[in-house]
Amino acid sequence: MHTKQFTTKLFILISLPLLISCGDDEDDNPLGLPLKDDGFFILNEGAFGNSNTSLSFYSRETSEVTNNIFQTVNNRPLGDQSQSMAIHNDDGFIVVQNSGKVEVIDVDDFTSIATISNGISSPRYFIGFNDNKGYLSDWGDGFNGSVHVIDLNTYSVTKSIETGSGSNQMVVRNGFVYVANNGGFGLDNTISVIDTNNDVVSQTIEVGDNPNNLHLDANNNIWVLGSGFLAFDADFNLVIENSSPSWLGVIDSGNAITLMLEFTDITFGTADDLTIDESSNQLYFNYNGGVWLHDMSATQLPTSPFIQQDLYGLSFDSNTGNLIGSEAPGFTSSGNLIFYDANGGVSNSFLVGIGPNSIVFKD
Repeated sequence: MHTKQFTTKLFILISLPLLISCGDDEDDNPLGLPLKDDGFFILNEGAFGNSNTSLSFYSRETSEVTNNIFQTVNNRPLGDQSQSMAIHNDDGFIVVQNSGKVEVIDVDDFTSIATISNGISSPRYFIGFNDNKGYLSDWGDGFNGSVHVIDLNTYSVTKSIETGSGSNQMVVRNGFVYVANNGGFGLDNTISVIDTNNDVVSQTIEVGDNPNNLHLDANNNIWVLGSGFLAFDADFNLVIENSSPSWLGVIDSGNAITLMLEFTDITFGTADDLTIDESSNQLYFNYNGGVWLHDMSATQLPTSPFIQQDLYGLSFDSNTGNLIGSEAPGFTSSGNLIFYDANGGVSNSFLVGIGPNSIVFKD
């Protein structure tokens, strides 16, 4: 055997354990979690103005929560007051409202990919449309809202579309983006419909006051949850006669309103956090200190909550068929992630960051 061949083979044999070790390391992210770990993110809003928003991750493999993952992995804080997060093409888009930016991360190892900030003022929600384009709603000054077109190749704003006041959640249906204009710091009662072929508003649909949440069901109907409008006098007393209640409605495939149900009471605990169980055609949402369950075939709203607990965020886990909620007891201490069983009883809970407002499933 030639010396060169022997040396090469000896080097390979010596290096093999090291190569195997490196391969194992590459199967984990910097926090030691498997790269392909199924689970979900918990977005912790933090206290306004304190720059303590954070991101947590629940691993289905370990049944544990890892907190503050963005800062741990990227060695910098996430920012001030995160509003929402969305996953598109294995990228996570974290909308940090008071910092006026969107942080884009790899959903497997949590590393930063890009920061979108130019041309953004007070962003609320992101939705992906295709491999090259996404949309970002923006409150602007709180009265004049817009939706930004995002180039997903350069992670930059290419166009801004004027919508209604307080542009909020969005859904995509049949090549159109539907935008809930929830009033921002005022009042609005419209859904803007954006034609994705030319990125202009092609239609405006009038609904109830301050639509918050949109959700597309299996029948291609859009369910809309609205908070209504609360009017106050100079002493911050609620003026009932100038206010309107929370409501639930449906927009069919022809953009007609086929259902509009209003709550009978006007209360500070307005409706929010609409989520859906596709398998059993049930809706869940937070309202007036409780979690409410609405059968999608019903023509009347429920009269009492399914769970009597004041939650800050709510999601339905299709993997387990159960609800997951988040609780924000205050904005100076850790919040709670809460798992519920089929009957609405608490089955498990974890400490997360300050003000957990939403859950985003990776799988």
